[in-house]
Amino acid sequence: MKTFKFIFSLILVAFICVPATSWAQNYDDVYIIDETAPIPENETKKERKERIKKDHDIVDSIYHLKAELAADDGYFVLQATEVRNSYGRYELGLNDNTNFMLMQGDKGIFQVAFNTMSAGANGLGGITLHGRISNKKLTHDKKGNTVITYMMIGRRMNASVTITIFKGSDQAIADVFPTLGNGRITLRGRLVPYLNEDIRIEP
Repeated sequence: MKTFKFIFSLILVAFICVPATSWAQNYDDVYIIDETAPIPENETKKERKERIKKDHDIVDSIYHLKAELAADDGYFVLQATEVRNSYGRYELGLNDNTNFMLMQGDKGIFQVAFNTMSAGANGLGGITLHGRISNKKLTHDKKGNTVITYMMIGRRMNASVTITIFKGSDQAIADVFPTLGNGRITLRGRLVPYLNEDIRIEP
């Protein structure tokens, strides 16, 4: 059973409720390396290393495919543990329950909570944006990365978003350009499938 935490954020002088969780991945299947498989006889250390790497590459490719399908379907969360603000300052080891990029169909939430004494616009030292999703496109760059672009249209703020899922993994980076100000906020973490019909999004 999934356990849901609720993040209460203050945004633009109004309280909103952002249901956050440990972001259970909602995978239909679980793919693991079969550690009980027989080890080839007379396997050298080099061969063992190559075999393990190949197994890990297969698993990572599956995670990448799931992330790409989730982005295409429009139901995912990017769990950010690293955030860079508009001044180029990096925040590492952040809580991915309060730093995330969420999409649920035609609606989404973008939230960051920096390690700061200031309450910020959302009461967490950062900002929170609820918005409708428009102009979503999924392409691939020359390196084989998956690139998703879209606009988030909120009540008092809009943002242009570009998310890159790196080839062969579910690691992703999101560049967010809010219309208020000239800055850019970058989130980095895992992008995983996520669907929660109970999440309340009020763009």
